[in-house]
Amino acid sequence: MSPKNQYLVRRGNIWHYSRRVPQNARKYIGTQFIKKSLGVSDVKEARRLRNIYSIQVDARFAASEHKISTDGDSSALPQASLRDLINYLRQYVAESDELAARHLVQKPPEDEEQRREMLKENEIALQVLKTHEDPNGQQWLYSVSNELLERAGAHLEDKALIAEFAELIRRGLIEIQSRALDRLEHNFAKTFHDVLFDPDRHPEITFGKLTDIFWEEKLEEYDQNSVSRKWVDKIQSNLSLLREAIGENLPLSKLNDDVVQGIRRILGRLPKNRNKLYKKLTIPAAVEAAQKDGHPTLDPTTQSQYLNTLVNVLDVGVRKGFLRHNPAAGVKPIKRQTLAASEKRLPWREDQIIKFFTGKFYQSCRPDSQNPYKKLDRDWRFWIPLVMLFTGARPNEISQLLVGDVKRTENGTWYIDVLESEDDHEKSIKTLSSRRMIPLHPELVKIGFLQFVDKIKSVNPTGRLFPNLTPDQNGNTAHYATRRLREKFIPEEIILDNRQTLYSLRHNVRDALRRIKAPPETLRAIAGWSPGSTSVSDDYGTPGNPDFHINSVEKIAYSGLDLSFLHIDGPVPSGSEK
Repeated sequence: MSPKNQYLVRRGNIWHYSRRVPQNARKYIGTQFIKKSLGVSDVKEARRLRNIYSIQVDARFAASEHKISTDGDSSALPQASLRDLINYLRQYVAESDELAARHLVQKPPEDEEQRREMLKENEIALQVLKTHEDPNGQQWLYSVSNELLERAGAHLEDKALIAEFAELIRRGLIEIQSRALDRLEHNFAKTFHDVLFDPDRHPEITFGKLTDIFWEEKLEEYDQNSVSRKWVDKIQSNLSLLREAIGENLPLSKLNDDVVQGIRRILGRLPKNRNKLYKKLTIPAAVEAAQKDGHPTLDPTTQSQYLNTLVNVLDVGVRKGFLRHNPAAGVKPIKRQTLAASEKRLPWREDQIIKFFTGKFYQSCRPDSQNPYKKLDRDWRFWIPLVMLFTGARPNEISQLLVGDVKRTENGTWYIDVLESEDDHEKSIKTLSSRRMIPLHPELVKIGFLQFVDKIKSVNPTGRLFPNLTPDQNGNTAHYATRRLREKFIPEEIILDNRQTLYSLRHNVRDALRRIKAPPETLRAIAGWSPGSTSVSDDYGTPGNPDFHINSVEKIAYSGLDLSFLHIDGPVPSGSEK
């Protein structure tokens, strides 16, 4: 019999399928031969039907072999893990593909007609596998599943896991057939079609491992770009929560949209300050406790930050070839943000500004005060709020200033140079746009800021302007000062409304510049705000030159605020450091 007509017997004009059952399988199959009329007289059609029916027969034989090997007692076998079975499946695909490739080399098509016939058979097999309801495909999956479970020496009981494994097997068989089709078509552009069966792919990649890979890359990036310790800790905290919520050992093959939607729901219910208030509780327990306590949940902006971190982690997985796509791409918090970015922190009202800066403390700091304030915190308590009010600088930008950061242009404009460290002092900025040269408001000069700088410089020419403020573990020198101002010094003078903080003074400066219709480049140069889209040419030349913006800064004013009681007499230093 020709190999082309294996298992085929012709009786009259009709072709029949006939195949001997292996000796040890006859007990379970119940017969010595499997016979079936194919009902066709055309030999090519008979071969096609033979190939399809053989899939079912192979599955029955494999099932019987599995029964023989376990003697019908699957309860004695351990429950298989999906991760281990995926590894066996990958091995099965590699071995089957290698065997098919070797067979094609040893027995290539005899002619073009036979090659086209083999192509057709491959296409039929692919169609069978891609049609989920096809009983031939189901038998095929069952056969391979039994073989892999036998290799693993295990069994499956969970119905969801069985269904999931079956779909993975379907992908594996489609991969085998797709590679075989490529070889017959002399197409060698791809070494794999499905990323799950990439030969170079790590066989046991989990979400925890992926976060390790992501974090290793990020740490190198943060180190090269001198990213602040605070930001590094924030991202690390985000990763810690995601690892806990998703699971360290979750295979990436199971990280799908359902998992992402689950994270969205968790973040939507997670309480604020969970690590402080519910530190010892698991995520579900913390959510339940917070609901009972009536504690507010995470702000949508904070939820977005966690989701963005997840997107970035999974992007690495896609880039490395561990994932076919990023299931978190474009995902947003379930609850929308109800406040615009500009409304999240409100500026102080003018009456609050007047009451605070003319209150008891500042009255005690006037030059002719009978009982002057002389405590060690006097310098930063006095200057940080004032400098913020007239420059829009951030608290940490002010608190980490060196005496050499207060400079003067050749044209005589005094300014504060906000930049990172270039020496042994640890200094950081929030973003690249935070690098700027802020002209010194005349009111600060009249109140004695330059004399204050000279006094500190005389003690330490290269030191910090506020040496009593030391960086916290995140490198933030303003941490203690802002906490004291928030918890004690500001409440002693005024009551802030919701969404008002010390940081709100930056918004007062922005509004003051808007009132005088300061140009967009001034908003950007003074406080690092981006007023909107800017052209590429805006960054050419020296757009941040203090001489260009001093006229706008001089016009920053607050109705009803008179600080002349703080003005001092005496000459202004004539320094010219640039």
